[in-house]
Amino acid sequence: MVHSDITEANRLKTLQEYNILNTEAEAQFDSITRLISYICKTPIAFISFMEEDRQWIKSETGLNMKETSRSSAFCNYTIQNDTLLEISDLTKDNRFSDNPFVTNNPHFRFYAGSPITTAGGYHIGTLCVMDYEPRYLSDQEKDALKILSNEVMSHLEVRKKNVELQQMLNQARQFQDLFNNSNEIHCITDSEGKIEFINTSVQLLIGYSVDEMLGKTIWDFSVPGERERVMPEVFRAISLGKTHFQVETRVITKGGPIRWFEWSDVIMNGRWLVNGRDITTRKEAELKIQNLSIAVEKSPAGVVIRNAKNEVSWMNEAAENIIGYQLEELKGRIFGDLLIGEKTDLSVLKYARQSVAEKKSYEIEIVVYKKDGTPIWVFISNSMLFNADGQVESQIGIIVDITLRKEAEQQLIKTRQDAIDLSKSKEQFLSVMSHEMRTPLNAVIGLTRILKEEDPLERQKDNLNILEFSAQNLLSLINDVLDFTKIETGNMKLDPAPLEIHKLVSQTIESLSFKSADKDLRIDYYIDPLIPKVVTGDSTRLYQIFMNLLGNAIKFTECGSVMLKLFLEAEDEDSVSIRFEVHDTGIGIKEDKLKTIFDAYTQAERDTSKKYGGTGLGLAITKKLIELHDSTIEVQSTPGKGTIFSFVIRYLRADKYTVPIATNINLDEPIDGRILVVDDNAMNRLLAGKVLGKWLTEIDFAENGQEAVEKVKDNDYDLVLMDIHMPVMNGLEAVKTIRELGGDKFVKLPIIALTASVQRSEEGRFLQAGMNDFVLKPFEPKDLYRKIRAHIL
Repeated sequence: MVHSDITEANRLKTLQEYNILNTEAEAQFDSITRLISYICKTPIAFISFMEEDRQWIKSETGLNMKETSRSSAFCNYTIQNDTLLEISDLTKDNRFSDNPFVTNNPHFRFYAGSPITTAGGYHIGTLCVMDYEPRYLSDQEKDALKILSNEVMSHLEVRKKNVELQQMLNQARQFQDLFNNSNEIHCITDSEGKIEFINTSVQLLIGYSVDEMLGKTIWDFSVPGERERVMPEVFRAISLGKTHFQVETRVITKGGPIRWFEWSDVIMNGRWLVNGRDITTRKEAELKIQNLSIAVEKSPAGVVIRNAKNEVSWMNEAAENIIGYQLEELKGRIFGDLLIGEKTDLSVLKYARQSVAEKKSYEIEIVVYKKDGTPIWVFISNSMLFNADGQVESQIGIIVDITLRKEAEQQLIKTRQDAIDLSKSKEQFLSVMSHEMRTPLNAVIGLTRILKEEDPLERQKDNLNILEFSAQNLLSLINDVLDFTKIETGNMKLDPAPLEIHKLVSQTIESLSFKSADKDLRIDYYIDPLIPKVVTGDSTRLYQIFMNLLGNAIKFTECGSVMLKLFLEAEDEDSVSIRFEVHDTGIGIKEDKLKTIFDAYTQAERDTSKKYGGTGLGLAITKKLIELHDSTIEVQSTPGKGTIFSFVIRYLRADKYTVPIATNINLDEPIDGRILVVDDNAMNRLLAGKVLGKWLTEIDFAENGQEAVEKVKDNDYDLVLMDIHMPVMNGLEAVKTIRELGGDKFVKLPIIALTASVQRSEEGRFLQAGMNDFVLKPFEPKDLYRKIRAHIL
């Protein structure tokens, strides 16, 4: 056998033609493997076919294997020869001594295989036997192996022909199905027009069955007089030697309605081959076209017909009214040249003319001038009509006066810009109000905390607790309003990071436990053990959701329990979906209020805010935060028995080793560094001095950005805490000025924004201006400590 790339490619192609690969077991092949195993007295026999890189086993006895690589297959050598290949001891043949099937279990020792050869001489596979001991086949056994390998080939040929025959049969059935399911009538008639054969589509098209049509003529089902109208012209054509005809007749359907049919007839061997197509819709369309021509003349939209040279040949009355010219004034003239004026966009006109040059239709909106000089906006849709040679024969233009629409669009654009400007003003107002409200709160909360830490008198502790509670409540209310506004203006985004969800849940429940101190109320949580310890998510927003829902539950529950439950809803390789549920045994919510409790500034009952307090924004914010996670919140409630809020959030998985190890922050550990505090508010400077004084011995102050720049020039600071809103020079301007002073000292100096503004868009401004980080007022001492510590080691 001659081997070459072409020969191998043809062999593989021939193998594919038999469609044997990856097929199920077949009895005739299994019988052959059992028979040859019995004849040769070997424990193993199999039929295999050799692909490009794989030996696939069709049938086997004693092998329990479906495929091997071609490189390790003994049969790969068999198909390279025209004769039977016998290896009495595989360990002694250099081609196979290191083969894994010889060196590893089950230690094959004997192999004999006969190629399965096609009529074209291609060896596509083998019939082979194997043994665990060295041996030889007798002449009779070899002869049997060759005979049965030919028998395998015979089975393949029969199988292939059966498959081909089945395919032909399927094709014939498909053709018959196509023929009988055609949307046309196909029939054969004798020379006198009597129907000998007709497809079943006739019943669908005109209502008569095949049996009712056989032996009849088409004229038996036509409107009286149709034969006399049509056939004389057909007979004249036949006399001239024509054999193909096309006629249109009206047919009376079995139900009574008359339909138009187009018949394509061919005379062949003394018979008529007839195809009939229902053209009733086309005929109706032709009638509509006739009516349409009348309608076009009276259409409210202008219609202008031009020739290939863009010269006007016709236009309707509406076009005359739109542009102010009469047909006689424009006929034979270039349409566009007469309508150009000062406000006409010549680039649009150029595009229209280029489209015409390229034989393309176009749609444009353009300002044109009427005969009296009045500018108007028009929409023009221009379509090309081509002749049989593909050349432009004429153009049909539809013209609509859209002046009012354009004026409305201009007003809409102005309204949109006004809305954008209003939104920017709203954001600016939010930023200013955030600063103005949080700045004094920063001093109140900070100084209250300091006073509590300075060992106050017993009679002062209650007052300080009340002061701190009131300040925190005020901060909570401000945060609700500001957060709601941030969501409404689209400024709130999720900030995904490694999230220790078990830890967040336990800390949240622990932080709320004090709220139930005066109630007969148990606060607890349950976490499905299948939920990963770490996911990727926004811990701040999830904490906010917890606090809103749990805070509400505690507020409206006097006794019983409040439970936070987490269940694993679904998971895959990349993510987990967690179901969160907040249960309480509180006052519940009436059914008619369930749809409104998530509305802003809405509470379940009129006296709720008086009795329990709150802004009515908590649930509205919660709903928006959950929607930020592409989820929805659900609520079930029974008045007097309790409420269940639930939602599902999908989190991406996170490598637990990417989570920074939590460490307890020791606020008593001093920081060796010198800090400049820049703030125009004296109370804030005092507060910062008291807080920072616990960790630092060198603190300097500046009242505005200009003063800060001068002090940075003259001193060596390790870090600067910079307020944003200040007179003379604000914080952003000051940072930019410092960075532009040049030299590593000013470029690398850590600067942290200490701001009361909550606009998320400003975070980017802080970093863009050259700041390293920011801390939001009112600040937690430990947060401020951690951020300072990160820059001063």
